[in-house]
Amino acid sequence: MSGSLKSYVFLVGGFLGVPAAVAQSTSIELGAGASSEDSYRFGQYSGITSRGGFMLGGFNLQNSPDPDSAAYWQVTGQEIGLETGRVAAGFGERGSYSVQLNFDQIPRYRFNDGSTPFNGGGGVNQTLPAGWEGGTSTSGFAVLQDSLKQVNIDTRRQRYTGGFKWRIDQAWELMSEFRHETKQGNETLGAIFGSTGGNPRGSVVVRPIDYQTDEATVGLSYSSRSGQYNLSYSAMLFSNEDQALRFENPFNNEEWAAGAGFDAGGVGQISLEPDNRSHQLAFSGVQSLGGTTRLSGNLVIMRLEQDDNFLPYSNVLADEYPLPRTDLNGRVDSLTGSLNFSTRVSRQTTLRLRYNYRERDNRTPQNNYQRIAGDAEPQQPLLSEGTRVNRLYDLQQHRYSADLTYRLAGRNRLSGGLEWETTDRSMVDVAKTDETSGYLKWDFAPSATSNGWLKLSRAERDASRYDTTQPFISGHNPDYVATLMGNELFENDPLLRRYHLSDRDRDELSGSLNFFPSDLVGLSLLAKLSNNDYPDARVGISESENGNFAADLSLTPQASWKASLYYNFDRFDNTNRGYTRLGFPFNTPFYPAALRNPDLNWKVETRDRVHSLGGGVDWELLQGRLQLSLDASYTDAQTETSPASGNGFLPIPGATTDDPLPDVRTEISSISLHGRYQLQPGRQLAVRYYFEDYNSADWAIDGIDVDSLANVLLPGTRSFNYSGHLLFVSLIFDLANF
Repeated sequence: MSGSLKSYVFLVGGFLGVPAAVAQSTSIELGAGASSEDSYRFGQYSGITSRGGFMLGGFNLQNSPDPDSAAYWQVTGQEIGLETGRVAAGFGERGSYSVQLNFDQIPRYRFNDGSTPFNGGGGVNQTLPAGWEGGTSTSGFAVLQDSLKQVNIDTRRQRYTGGFKWRIDQAWELMSEFRHETKQGNETLGAIFGSTGGNPRGSVVVRPIDYQTDEATVGLSYSSRSGQYNLSYSAMLFSNEDQALRFENPFNNEEWAAGAGFDAGGVGQISLEPDNRSHQLAFSGVQSLGGTTRLSGNLVIMRLEQDDNFLPYSNVLADEYPLPRTDLNGRVDSLTGSLNFSTRVSRQTTLRLRYNYRERDNRTPQNNYQRIAGDAEPQQPLLSEGTRVNRLYDLQQHRYSADLTYRLAGRNRLSGGLEWETTDRSMVDVAKTDETSGYLKWDFAPSATSNGWLKLSRAERDASRYDTTQPFISGHNPDYVATLMGNELFENDPLLRRYHLSDRDRDELSGSLNFFPSDLVGLSLLAKLSNNDYPDARVGISESENGNFAADLSLTPQASWKASLYYNFDRFDNTNRGYTRLGFPFNTPFYPAALRNPDLNWKVETRDRVHSLGGGVDWELLQGRLQLSLDASYTDAQTETSPASGNGFLPIPGATTDDPLPDVRTEISSISLHGRYQLQPGRQLAVRYYFEDYNSADWAIDGIDVDSLANVLLPGTRSFNYSGHLLFVSLIFDLANF
């Protein structure tokens, strides 16, 4: 062993307090790599976003087994030198205690081709350049093009985790875990001025991200021959170093109150994520009641709290009416629990019963907030539409289910189940939903070399009376609501239905077939088709249909190599319906129906299709000295959007198909090759190669410049298109045989 490598082992072993002489089963990897592509998308999770070379390495240091001692230690490092580098260390005594420490990094690169005129992008105070000329629309920004600066959107997480376990005796074990995570970088955010249908203006700004999350858990478990029980307490603290983002408003609008436009010095302020904390107490257990009968369950009690100080109503206009309190004093208590019972009724029959309970109790104080809408409208009095009340979304849910399995002759089984769920909610359109579902499943084995299953299920959700006035009533001052009636009480169209609250019928058919005629060949097929129908939906989503098919083929003709091939197809079909309302002077929001334009009733059908094909081969050559692994994949995802409009309301009689929107498409082809060759005892050469070809087209961003929209300042990004190559070459030294 060379002197430098010996020193490295002594250094790491000494850090753990273990004599380096114990380190026998160890390896170190030293290498370099190169990338051919400058692309945030190509390196979005690896951090390798630029063309050029880099160094990397890894190590695995551990003690050799000692028959006279249960003590162990190990330190590993992977992808050292890259932004995804990870280090893990552990030591302990088998059957007594263990300690684990880990560090890892997670980058996320979104795009680097955006633009912004703001100075201080990514900070908490963003200003417009000197000489900026405000305008009522982006076309009035005379110095916009000369003021643009490149925008890079990315984040980096650093995560420290660890844990400790101590086996007190044969029955009791104490454990603890912790996590400290930081997330830094930036993200896009919409900064808005204006409040009504005609005057809002917005800018996509680059906001800072500087989060810290700390979580700790301590638990105690008890195990015996007949049962196991766990009790734990967890606490989590989230903090954001930045409380608010300030930005200068680049727009002017004569409809805004004085002081809101750029010429009047309008500076907006947006609150960022507040500090918050949670506490959780959890209990779980499983108990054998003798024979084949078991009872298990869990109970989780959680409290969420948030009390960051409020920002003022506006950073532009004065408050005539002060905030009702200095902070939200938010508190939400939740309780979830389950109870599971299973028993074998007879040699052929197994019964399972389950009960789940969920409750959310929002104890946040409610107050009237006399907002200043969009920093552009003067504060309104208490008895007005401008006064809003924070809603409390409470929930209580019960779920009961029963499953019965009957074993037929051979390896065939027939099973079925029923489930009942009832959910009560507050301050939403539907106070109660009841859902009943059931399934039948047949597991079969027609031969010794094949098996499969077929499953049919149906679920029906029934909602209580849909009250479209509830969102408006619960979110406004009750004294103001008392002065209104009829059409004045709607916040949304009374025909609109929220898909997760309205009546829904779901049917699903799925099945699988597996063939393995020999140890050399295996084929698996899986298919699923589901349909969701919303019978009461006249505005909004009315139907969705999803399907999936997957096939996997495996081949092992020789012990020295094996291969696999797969194909997967997913499809999603959705139908949305709506209408166009006549405009000024018909200002009544929803009624009467005569205000709807009969020639512009519409529906939009979207079709998503995703095809994925891939495979891999693993070889072992030269009497095991050379191992090769090749993987290849191709994915094609396409979204088609087809609008239709016509006379009549819903459904649309005689509807004509309008020009479809351009397709959204993404194609990804990739090849990955891994090879490892033993040069001599204790030395290996490792080579990794990765190729990815990425082509995408999205009409929502392609060809859309920073000023393409009149009332919104955009970052002006484009779809990704590239062909990138990555090559890694490294030497691995096995120090025990070096």
